[in-house]
Amino acid sequence: MKEKEILEMQRLIDEGVRRAQIRLLQRAHAANQSLVVCRNGKILEMVPEVEQAFQDSNTGDPLARRKQR
Repeated sequence: MKEKEILEMQRLIDEGVRRAQIRLLQRAHAANQSLVVCRNGKILEMVPEVEQAFQDSNTGDPLARRKQR
């Protein structure tokens, strides 16, 4: 594989992981639960505030955001 292909594949993997993390936080938020994660060797409890933490440029109506997916 060429270096350019490797970098593109890594970018796609990173984007997929980020999307999976967002979906997990959304599910926890919908279920009114928190998440316990390990980051940099430390155990953290994350209380999802999905609307603030991962809000893209799509503000306002949740149905409008869903249609853009």
